[in-house]
Amino acid sequence: MSIINESKSGVEYLTVNSSFGSVKGFVNKDYPNVAQFLGIRFAEPPTGPLQWLPPVPKTPAGPAETIDGTAFSPSCPQWTGGPAVVYNTVCTEFNIRGETDEDCLSVSIWAPEKAAKKAAEYKLPVIVWITGGAFVIGGSTVPYQNPTPWVDSSKRHIVVCPVDANSSYRLGIFGFPGAGGLKPDEQNLGILDQRLGLEWVHKHISSFGGDTDRITHFGQSAGAKSVDAHLFAFPDKPLLKGAILHSGTALLPLPPRRNTEFEHYSFVAKKLGFEGDDPLAELDFMRQQSAQTLLDAIAAHFWTREQPYLNFRPVVDGVTIFEDYEGLAKSGKFAHLV
Repeated sequence: MSIINESKSGVEYLTVNSSFGSVKGFVNKDYPNVAQFLGIRFAEPPTGPLQWLPPVPKTPAGPAETIDGTAFSPSCPQWTGGPAVVYNTVCTEFNIRGETDEDCLSVSIWAPEKAAKKAAEYKLPVIVWITGGAFVIGGSTVPYQNPTPWVDSSKRHIVVCPVDANSSYRLGIFGFPGAGGLKPDEQNLGILDQRLGLEWVHKHISSFGGDTDRITHFGQSAGAKSVDAHLFAFPDKPLLKGAILHSGTALLPLPPRRNTEFEHYSFVAKKLGFEGDDPLAELDFMRQQSAQTLLDAIAAHFWTREQPYLNFRPVVDGVTIFEDYEGLAKSGKFAHLV
């Protein structure tokens, strides 16, 4: 692996020739022990015909290309309005920063600077972080979860966000649409995004000094429920050696929602002018709407205080989300991490 160094305004730029292609990152003078590689797309943009479908892996960069990892990608589209509460008035460090866009499926990596420069000499443990936010808000740019000071102090581990490596996943109506035009195993797209992000980390993190045999999935709130859900959904190939659940577990009851309940998605479609009952035509109509149009429609209905209360969250599909986690746990049908 070769490194190209530049200097500019107290920032050292470096390029890692990874198994995914050349990735340009940086070391900030305020945290000289941390190499940061931000906003690396692991999936094709889930837009147009790919919207509301499982993520498609991003093609690695060609030999003449360099992936720009010097800035976060946009966060996934989400509605951050609502009534004034502590999280949007006082503790604003829990909120995303910057723009949102549907081309948001990315990983950000914080690695010790020495490991990034001489990856072949290191096999460091890796934390893959899954952000919380009730499956409707969150992203890599949330200030409170930025691991730069932690990695700078430790110098002994890598973080990926939402996979320390940190990977992003689709939220709300974009990640958990509950659309009648989709197959049952295509409803929990956000969970599938998380899985593809984890697969990317498992495949490529060694290029940044990480050990693929020491990956820990770490999630908070909805992120913790997600981490636990992966242990049940992928029991034979977890790609992990550890899991940390902070304030959430799959064993906590998810409000019942079946994959036959499509009324919320259809409600939004009708609000935007769709007529008819054909679920495939409805899906095509919704794909023609901008992300902001969808969010504005959901927000406008919220402020009416009228039913239904629109809630786009994981559904029981028998593939990524299950009905009886207690029964599965008692029967040992989950990934046994050792």
